[in-house]
Amino acid sequence: MKTSLRAAWTLLGLAATVGLGACGEGTGVNAEHRLVSSSDEPVLAQQTSALSDTLEQYAAKCDAAIGATVPDFNCELGTLVPTTNHVNGKCDRPNRLNEQCDPGSRFQVLKDTADVSIVAHCRKQGNAANYYGDIAVIQTNKKNGATCFYQALGTLYGADVKAPSKGTGAWSWKTPADTASIRCVRCHDNGALIRSPYLTQLTGVNKLPGAGDYGFNRDQPYRFIGADFATWKAYKVEVAGNVCLGCHRMGTNNQLGYDDGVALDLGIRATATSEVAKNPHSPASPIWMTPGSTYYSPANAAAAAELRACALRRNEVPLPNTAACRITQYTDVGIPNLPGTFTAVWEPSTQSEIQAYARTYADYREKYDQLWSQGWRLHTLQPYVVGTQVLYNAVWRPSTEGEIQLYGATYTAFRAKYDELWPQGWRLKILQPYVVNGQTYYTAVWRPSTEGEIQIYGATYASYRSTYDSLWPQGWRLKLLQPYVVNGQTYYTAVWRPSTEGEVQVYGVTYASYRATYDSLWPQGWRLKLLEPYVVNGQTLYTAVWRPGTAGELQLYGSDYSGYREYYDSLWPQGWRLKILRAY
Repeated sequence: MKTSLRAAWTLLGLAATVGLGACGEGTGVNAEHRLVSSSDEPVLAQQTSALSDTLEQYAAKCDAAIGATVPDFNCELGTLVPTTNHVNGKCDRPNRLNEQCDPGSRFQVLKDTADVSIVAHCRKQGNAANYYGDIAVIQTNKKNGATCFYQALGTLYGADVKAPSKGTGAWSWKTPADTASIRCVRCHDNGALIRSPYLTQLTGVNKLPGAGDYGFNRDQPYRFIGADFATWKAYKVEVAGNVCLGCHRMGTNNQLGYDDGVALDLGIRATATSEVAKNPHSPASPIWMTPGSTYYSPANAAAAAELRACALRRNEVPLPNTAACRITQYTDVGIPNLPGTFTAVWEPSTQSEIQAYARTYADYREKYDQLWSQGWRLHTLQPYVVGTQVLYNAVWRPSTEGEIQLYGATYTAFRAKYDELWPQGWRLKILQPYVVNGQTYYTAVWRPSTEGEIQIYGATYASYRSTYDSLWPQGWRLKLLQPYVVNGQTYYTAVWRPSTEGEVQVYGVTYASYRATYDSLWPQGWRLKLLEPYVVNGQTLYTAVWRPGTAGELQLYGSDYSGYREYYDSLWPQGWRLKILRAY
């Protein structure tokens, strides 16, 4: 499909041209205060994930990815987990999740084939007959790694548990968003199933899948299904010659703020001199690791501590990559599940680059704060709206320049901030209006500068064009341009800076019309400066600005995230970096 250096991987099928304007050169100085809000409160995405699934939707995605469905089940038919030598709250093999002995808990294998395992754990937590305090299901495909988690908490009738595919109305399952907020990957970061002595002691039909197979999680694939779990990542932690890696992975994860997981926590506990709620190490209550051992080994404990020290470096950018400490992401984190339609333009470069896609504000902000102190600054930032949820795409480049941001503000709040920063020597680097429920909000980034700047906000095309045409002969050129749609009407926010450089634009045209203009301008030495795809009444339209240039350029239009990411990954080693990234 790639036809030239400026290839367009066209994934859009658009019809006849409907243009609000045409290519042209032309040139309002005063901002039109058209979209003043009644509230100055910022609109920030409060949801915990990008486009939450209902339980039925999640179960359908899981069944399709894993190849088997979770059935109805009865906890009472599970195998009673032995609680041997239970005295004064201690036993031989306590559970490792709550670090307690929990008599009456049952474990059940609902399906176990060469490809698929589905298991249910019914934790008693002191409840009466047929009732449990915590019922959890893990559904996983051992061949492709696809894994799903289902959770219920409370006083739960376990003798008639309905399948998650029947929804929250049929039984007391948590929603996928609520389950994701528990962050199961905090512990399950070296694979789907944790094989502690608590469950590996089981035998018979409900024997834990993988029990006795010491290489079970060595290099088995692993990925998380569903929109609510799309940001989960698991990493393998490696130290050359470490004995803990002889059989299986040691994992860590991206759920920052928790000292959990195999490398950070379970490995330490598994090799410690003692464990909470566990009887002293003995033949009846052997130490967890290594298999076949009975008592504490200083060498094994030191090996676990070495891996923990490496895992503590999981926030470094880039991740450590030496024989003494290597951290590598090994999960497929649900690439097809990120929402939005992506358009991107690449330019030749070998500069470092870090990206975040389809993040809630909280997730994006966590990443921003992590990268700031490490010398990364925003190259691009775009909030975009899916349904009523605001999501963020961002790209960072190495820099120590000053930066001020404002997120999800009304026009009034944005303008007050702008007027405060202007005399202090800050100018706009990024300005992105977006619309939620018919109301326009602004996200902006300022950088230190004393350059001249003129803006217009929320203007019709006619008003914007009049301003453009008046500024052109005065030596002002577009720095930022953002069309956005309110109730089917397109408005324009724009920023100009002093310049006499050449400039060509198209406004609100179909892909076919935009592409024809692109192809005619390319051999004449014009390259994209700004590109904004947006949707009006179900149709994708394009506004674009070209500047004189002869550099190489590659583009991708209207792709899902999976296709975009595949293309990005193929271009990176060839020396291409993002110039423009937009989603809608």
